[in-house]
Amino acid sequence: MHYVRFLRAPKVAPGRGNRLQIQLLFTITTDLGDSFLFPQKLLDLQVTASASSSIGTSTWLLSDPGRLYWEPGMRVAKPTLDLPVAFERAIQAGVRIQICVRASEPSQHADGAAKILAIASEKPRYRKEATRMGAIVPAWISLNLSGGDTEVSMRRLQLSDSPTGFGYVEVEEEIGESIARHVWDAGVVALCAIAGIDTAPENESSKHPCMVALNQLLGSREAINVLELGCGVGILGVGLGAVYPKLSQGQCTILMTDLEEAEARARSNIARLQPKTLESEEPQVRMLYENLDWEDGRQGRFGKEAESRAWDLVMLSDCTYNVDMLPALVETLSAIHSSNLKQVLGEPFTTKVFLATKPRHASERELFELMEKEGWETLHKQVLQLPVLGAEPESVEFYLFDKSSLIDESR
Repeated sequence: MHYVRFLRAPKVAPGRGNRLQIQLLFTITTDLGDSFLFPQKLLDLQVTASASSSIGTSTWLLSDPGRLYWEPGMRVAKPTLDLPVAFERAIQAGVRIQICVRASEPSQHADGAAKILAIASEKPRYRKEATRMGAIVPAWISLNLSGGDTEVSMRRLQLSDSPTGFGYVEVEEEIGESIARHVWDAGVVALCAIAGIDTAPENESSKHPCMVALNQLLGSREAINVLELGCGVGILGVGLGAVYPKLSQGQCTILMTDLEEAEARARSNIARLQPKTLESEEPQVRMLYENLDWEDGRQGRFGKEAESRAWDLVMLSDCTYNVDMLPALVETLSAIHSSNLKQVLGEPFTTKVFLATKPRHASERELFELMEKEGWETLHKQVLQLPVLGAEPESVEFYLFDKSSLIDESR
């Protein structure tokens, strides 16, 4: 997929005839920022603004149809757009305003789980057809008129179209060109697949043995503990927190972990979810965060939360691209299993691992050799093709591993 990414905060400045204008700076790139969108023809874009107040939400189209586009070879877009009078009044009233940049054509919106899952399930017949498919993930950013710096934009993923469903999940990520603290493809697609278990049960992905087994694991227990490694901004962990109440009647504790530099964004996104889930003193889903360096994890050194319980499921996404860290990752997984066995005091216990990855180079296959050497069994593998607009299709792979207490633990 491609992502609209703001490179700086929007600026409001005087324009012609004492009217205000808004200046934007954004790019459209892949999740790691290593390839800019190169469409086969001009791609129409749309900029909207929404203002929320106590009396409701107003939305304005800021870009004229057919006047803002992304063309082959572009690296950045720097549009200056006139603001309608009603928008200026909203600014003067001090209400919360968000700007959104997206593709004009709805078929190219990657803004909902159903849409992304449908795209990933399509089978293009020809290469040229494949390069016309794919979609673009829109971005939202708040208009800050107080003079402070805006450091984050938002991704908003619609998880269900049903009024009784789980709505949408919103996560913030940092603006700018850094690839750190952004959502990446495997985490987004994995969340869409998990949401699809409930919202799209007839989809090919939902019927796959990997998703069936994951659904049984999540839905068959009165209480389940889930530990996420390398959570980043938290798209998978926070998303599971939003989806879980539709998959199970039980209680769920989700502990998200990463390096210290990821903590601020992860905690902020947990806070975005919590007002929707904390409707009672004992919420069905309990979201936690704790720092965890895999160099510590491989030695069995965990924080207070990580060592406080046995983890039924360990999940991770987009964590295999740095092959130098694969030994530390696999040894951390095994150390978690050893910690689990200590928690259950000799009772039989099986630790399961759900991995979502978008393979980027052949050296990542080392992970599976290391997992096998450590006694992890591969239960299921699921592959979803991911069309990329203007480029060759890619794939996202899901794996479900387990390790049983029957394995001799000599570590």
